[in-house]
Amino acid sequence: MGLGSIEKLVSEFTISAWRAWAPGVSDATDWQRWRNGELDFAEQAIPDASFLPAMQRRRLSLLSKAAMATAHPLLNGRDMPVLCCSVHGEAKRTYALLQDVAAGEPLSPTAFGLSVHNAIVGQLSISLGVHAPALALAGGDYPLLSGLLEAAGMLAEGIAGTDELLLQFYEEPLPELYLHNTVSPARICATSLLLKAGAGSEGGYTARLKNGSPQAAESAFSQPEYQLPLIAALVDGAGNLPLGQGWTLELARNEDRGATNV
Repeated sequence: MGLGSIEKLVSEFTISAWRAWAPGVSDATDWQRWRNGELDFAEQAIPDASFLPAMQRRRLSLLSKAAMATAHPLLNGRDMPVLCCSVHGEAKRTYALLQDVAAGEPLSPTAFGLSVHNAIVGQLSISLGVHAPALALAGGDYPLLSGLLEAAGMLAEGIAGTDELLLQFYEEPLPELYLHNTVSPARICATSLLLKAGAGSEGGYTARLKNGSPQAAESAFSQPEYQLPLIAALVDGAGNLPLGQGWTLELARNEDRGATNV
């Protein structure tokens, strides 16, 4: 199935609710103030993962805590497919392992298990009781496009017999060694979207994926803050985002109840 046929098969879906986390900006009020230029990101902050047992929290990196903190209120104890998309994933954990290899040190199996690209979605599914399929994508140049197209296909297929899924994006600053060939995100940022098949009329946003657009999108390797335009559109209630390879995402808030940032 080609990209064009996916666009024709599922051109619309609903973003029922969303959450995003960055240092110092973590709820709907914060993001509205950020959008208004009244609030800037903090230098450091720790995502609230207090809903998890202490033993589980100790295993989590700041990036995985941010992913958990945005996913938890959207899942709210429900079981549905989860799709996590990131360009670099647990880059700092991976770099620490590479340093051990270079130093001739033995590798920790636990550290390795927590560094692989599907580590966060695996921890999320275990910690939050998700038994439905849980997938991790390497976002590449256009992570929003990768994640949204995969999500559209999953919704069309009705994976796990449901018309909903959780889609996540997350990134963290990269180790200095990587910066000779890519641009590092300035801070940790995680965004979770609760998606539902079909165009909605009861709150949330109607989202339309379209191809054939002349609008260009920057590669995430040169513009790593790719989540912020999406968050801005969600706060504004409307937007037209170039996703790459001729694809765009059109967002429009449904009028009856508005969107939910729970």
